[in-house]
Amino acid sequence: MSLLEVNGLKVYFDTPAGEAHAVDEVSFSVEKGDILGIVGESGCGKSVTAMSISRLVPTPPSRRVAGTISFDGNELTTISNEELRKLRGAEIGVVFQDPMTALSPLHKIGNQLIEGLRLHQKISKDEALGKAKIMLEKCGLPERCLNAYPFQLSGGQQQRAMIASTLLLEPMLIIADEPTTALDVTIQRQILELMKNAKQEETAMLLITHNISIVKELCNKLIIMYAGEIVESGTAEDIFSNPRHPYTKALLDAMPSSGARGERLATIPGVVPSPTSYPEGCRFAPRCRFATDACSQSHPALEAFSSSNASHLCRCSQTICSADKTRLSSKATDAQASDEKSNTEEPILSVRSISKSFKHVKAVNDVTFDVKRGETFAIVGESGCGKTTLSRVIAGLLPPDNGALYLNNIALSPKRSKEEHRAIQMIFQNPFSSLNPRMSIINILTEGPLAHKLITKSNREEYALDLLRAVGLPEDALHRYPNEFSGGQLQRISIARAIAMKPEIIICDEPVSALDVSVQAQVINLLMELQAARNITYIFITHDISLVKRIADQVAVMKDGFIVEQGATETIFAHPQHEFSKQLLMM
Repeated sequence: MSLLEVNGLKVYFDTPAGEAHAVDEVSFSVEKGDILGIVGESGCGKSVTAMSISRLVPTPPSRRVAGTISFDGNELTTISNEELRKLRGAEIGVVFQDPMTALSPLHKIGNQLIEGLRLHQKISKDEALGKAKIMLEKCGLPERCLNAYPFQLSGGQQQRAMIASTLLLEPMLIIADEPTTALDVTIQRQILELMKNAKQEETAMLLITHNISIVKELCNKLIIMYAGEIVESGTAEDIFSNPRHPYTKALLDAMPSSGARGERLATIPGVVPSPTSYPEGCRFAPRCRFATDACSQSHPALEAFSSSNASHLCRCSQTICSADKTRLSSKATDAQASDEKSNTEEPILSVRSISKSFKHVKAVNDVTFDVKRGETFAIVGESGCGKTTLSRVIAGLLPPDNGALYLNNIALSPKRSKEEHRAIQMIFQNPFSSLNPRMSIINILTEGPLAHKLITKSNREEYALDLLRAVGLPEDALHRYPNEFSGGQLQRISIARAIAMKPEIIICDEPVSALDVSVQAQVINLLMELQAARNITYIFITHDISLVKRIADQVAVMKDGFIVEQGATETIFAHPQHEFSKQLLMM
């Protein structure tokens, strides 16, 4: 008997638009020691499927219409709440995507870690604290974090604390919902090693993520979900070596590592259909380049496409998947961003011996580099190394303690003029928190240009419409509000707001880290297109090394506030000199 068996699960939501089929006839099993990856775009039903296992989906508005969930011989859909509470944490651990909503803001990290241990294992406080210290260290956190409140930690540190609290109880099944989204590459590596060790100890894991490279490295089984249902499943090895469904192949092609530097990333046209109105036939057909009339007429079943490999299931007929396989795997190179950048000899931005401290912490230490016009200058490093602080100094949001900044060989004054502020704009990591929820999109896009007298009230609407067209958003978005858009659409609005100021430099601080791989590709392509069309210079901050390799012209590696190495992308990746660069870039 499997550790976990999900059979025919259907979870529907009652909404003003009608009945939403969030999870529709989903079945799978997990054995001890398995790490099962669930992959798909936002809105495909991944999280609802996983959270339904421990009955964490609110009821109402949700309701389980059909299906069973068996865990270690217990039918989770029928056991009492008291019995379920005994299983949660001790036997079924959950790592949530947003640590700020999962951790109590009123209690210190140490107390939150030992609470579950003492409840389920009946051990002393001192013994629980000892175990908590060891687990924090394994997750890359210092002991002092035990006495910190969640708001005193960075987003990555909060995520590590939540992962530590889950691993402490050594559950039989770990449900991890985007567990490494907020972490830099080196901490991701530490967490992956912890997960691998858990697997050796026969702990099973359900891993929900949009980071396909993590799935490829970690998982032995894989499920691809689209529009509330499984479209392909099997061993990770089979699916990565021989993807059958066009949606699976499109996701793999959208990975930054699947193409050459400067080449346009492959994207998936359209969006996931609403769960209240799925297409009659194949749900992916409206976005599939290989769809035929037959695809829209009947809903395909999930079945083995080959008698020789009965465990590899797919919802697409073999003839459609194999027809013109070359076309399916081709990259979207028809609109490549030009590699020819107007890199003049004189830099557009010069950073000279910049330092910035906060109390006793020196966040940025004697940093010097040049950025040429029209190029993408990437800054990489671990969380807390000073990347974001440096970017805010360059943008004029923080004053430097020492050093100087030059724009077009003219020194930027400590109190910048309106024109100096206009020339350098930022795209922030989280569009939800960087856009005013009380302002309509037209006001968000035109507030800055009006203040800088780039436009007048009479032409503001046409100016805003031009910006929406530039970032690929419909005109009807103009008078809507941020809460009416998806994460990818909000990031496009953030990009539109940045280019609205007609800047010479845009600082991109983790602009795609929280987005699905297909939406990431769309946003990166948009940035490349705007760079080619408007000759914009980018300072790109990210922990996605494969993305840096794909889009950057120059790379600077930061550690502990210092730039330890910098140079051309090809040179740095081919021959890193500093030991930290070797560790970071070779992952």
